[in-house]
Amino acid sequence: MMNKTTPCHAAARALTLGAFAFCMACEITGAASGQTVALNGDDVVKARFLSGWRMENGHHMAAVEISLAQGWKTYWRSPGDGGLAPELRIERNAQIAAAWMHFPRPEVIFTAGTPNIGYHDHVVFPIELAMPRGLGPMPLSAELSIGVCDEICMPITLELEGILPDSGARDPMILQALADQPTPAAEAGVGPARCAIRPISDGLQVSVEVTAPDLGAPETMMLELPLPDVWMSPPAFQRNAGQITATADLVPPQGLPFSMERSDLRITLVGSHRAIEIEGCVAH
Repeated sequence: MMNKTTPCHAAARALTLGAFAFCMACEITGAASGQTVALNGDDVVKARFLSGWRMENGHHMAAVEISLAQGWKTYWRSPGDGGLAPELRIERNAQIAAAWMHFPRPEVIFTAGTPNIGYHDHVVFPIELAMPRGLGPMPLSAELSIGVCDEICMPITLELEGILPDSGARDPMILQALADQPTPAAEAGVGPARCAIRPISDGLQVSVEVTAPDLGAPETMMLELPLPDVWMSPPAFQRNAGQITATADLVPPQGLPFSMERSDLRITLVGSHRAIEIEGCVAH
């Protein structure tokens, strides 16, 4: 199987787990010290497919369980500067209308003093597949690309091939991952976020202020927009009693100010004890 690890040098190796095969891009060369280091993906990542169950609306809920070697981490959907967000790709299938991942609560992980958002040790990513009601067992062919880092970083591609059952009990591990997603602001008792947007020479600067309870140190705020081509600087984060503020620069490919809807901004507060998600902001 072809690996997806360019520009790293890698050799793929197949690993069969139940009804699914995971193909890991396994070996890389290079280290910050200039020394040559060869790593085997099996030494860093263990992956297990959780076949899940067919939902009442006809969708299918499955998951990938990922276990990481000591010291290694992988990333959340918005990982911070220098991280690599997981990417799920489903091969064309007339019965699968859409697919998306659910992300359990991440943690703040510092790399060379820079906060990134992700997971260490173990994480379960639920995968929801939108399908019509009444389908029988379904074949699935997909790829999940993740980044893993310790002293060095490498991308790994998991190639998924198998059958989704048309029944099955609800898996407690998947249910726990779904329940552990960031809490919506209304449920957390957090009011609307306030934001100010101003043009800068090559884009926009957004400043966000939120009144929120202690989340457990270390804390940070992540900002997301549905604009994949817009680069966002790591938010400059500060807490003052119950007030959290963060400021980030947004730079589009053309390097000019652009139009941004406040309702499109997704704000996630992350701490060691909990995470809170806020959709949109109001003018400050």
